[in-house]
Amino acid sequence: MSSLEAFLLGLVQGLTEFLPISSSGHLVIAENLLGIEAADLTFEVAVHFATLIAVLIFFIRTVLSVFLSPVYYLAGNRSDENSASLRLFFVIVIGTIPAVIVGLLLKDQIEQAFASTTLVGIMLIVTSAILFSTRFAKFRSTQIDTKIGFLIGCAQAFAILPGISRSGSTISAGLLTGVDRERAFDFSFVLSIPAIFGATLLTVKDLLEMEQIAIGMEYLIAMAAAFISGYLSLIALRKLVIGGKFHLFGVYTLIAGLITIIFL
Repeated sequence: MSSLEAFLLGLVQGLTEFLPISSSGHLVIAENLLGIEAADLTFEVAVHFATLIAVLIFFIRTVLSVFLSPVYYLAGNRSDENSASLRLFFVIVIGTIPAVIVGLLLKDQIEQAFASTTLVGIMLIVTSAILFSTRFAKFRSTQIDTKIGFLIGCAQAFAILPGISRSGSTISAGLLTGVDRERAFDFSFVLSIPAIFGATLLTVKDLLEMEQIAIGMEYLIAMAAAFISGYLSLIALRKLVIGGKFHLFGVYTLIAGLITIIFL
């Protein structure tokens, strides 16, 4: 893989990891269009780690308050603010369970699915339908309790399929259950942190077993591209979600899905 190819794949990963257009699907498409062999596990770990850092920095205050809330509670902090963060922490734990179950039980089948560009195209069209459905969402400023958190978690598990957008599915699930736009956006990405972190750890474990960890300059270039483009895409997406234009991504995924099925 050349430096330019690494940069392009990192750019695609960063932009599509957070925008509701499916990073996994676009990486499959990009590899086919550019004639690049499927990225190895080390590359996968590198770009996912870069996007994980981007989301951690973007949501740093929420991340610290939520994921440290059990520690603060055990240390005697029983304030209303920490209690609210602790409740959200448990909601995130519940919401992460579906992705863990699907990822562990269907790992081999999911990996096989990544070889089919036709499946990617079909799933992009499914993503389009999901995004368009948010046009009918009715906002009730609903708090995200364990039931809603679990439903959003199921949407995240569904997005393990290539072509199904994780952010598209989870934000849409939040909006369709009555959660307001800003809260749906924030919860979607805070929920993604354990999933991305866990998937990265599992991949690192596989690499250690195969003794294949080797980071070259191409990987560093890809990581930089993924981090910068990922952070910028978070800024843009937040504005679009709050501005009520989230569903417009459905136009892109519909066109991308049809082109993938017909030409790839």
